[in-house]
Amino acid sequence: MKKYLLLTTAISLLFGGDAIASDMQYNIRVDGITCPVCVAASAKSLKKIKGVKEVGSDIEKGIIKVCTDKETVLTDEQLTELFIEKGFTYRSMEKQEQCDKL
Repeated sequence: MKKYLLLTTAISLLFGGDAIASDMQYNIRVDGITCPVCVAASAKSLKKIKGVKEVGSDIEKGIIKVCTDKETVLTDEQLTELFIEKGFTYRSMEKQEQCDKL
């Protein structure tokens, strides 16, 4: 019985950890993001991309944070076009292996 409990606990921890780490966060630097309305306009478009789970921001740093599933890939070209349509200038992005609370 102890072996069974130990094995099921180990399996739960193993797969539970994978579920937590299954997200990717893109930290996107954008010029012109100066207020919550700016973020909301961009967030609406970003949320239409398949696999995007959440969108947050750090307005002071001009960063929009996008949490996606691991299969979703955002590209420089895609983001450049999206932000031009919203009146902003896409500068760069950094990926991180796990999403922050947004």
